[in-house]
Amino acid sequence: MVVPRVLVLVALVVLAGCSSGGHSGKRQQPSGPPLVIPKPSRTPTGPPRPALAGAVCGKVDALGGYPARVVVVKGRTTCVTALRVFRKYYDPTTPAEGSAGLAVIDRWTCSTRLRVATCTLRTTTIQARG
Repeated sequence: MVVPRVLVLVALVVLAGCSSGGHSGKRQQPSGPPLVIPKPSRTPTGPPRPALAGAVCGKVDALGGYPARVVVVKGRTTCVTALRVFRKYYDPTTPAEGSAGLAVIDRWTCSTRLRVATCTLRTTTIQARG
């Protein structure tokens, strides 16, 4: 039974060495500025405002690799919606039919003629112009 006692003795020496790791009792100084956690905004952002006809909402990448400007042509919708519809329409995994690339995206009916894609929902029309 000499071996277990030796192992216990070695373990105690190792633990004692780790626990006395040079703590001088002084508190360690922080290495940088104090952490500041920002408070949440008191005013909620609310829903996006509708963009009116003529509004340019931004650009998306068309299937041909060229950038296309997203525009509200008629009616009103949010730019967030218009951009989302065209990103989905131009997604290579979106099934499109015929030479016009007819597809329905979130109830919007979309098609392409030359470098202009048009999507319509009720009385609202949006386009991506390349």
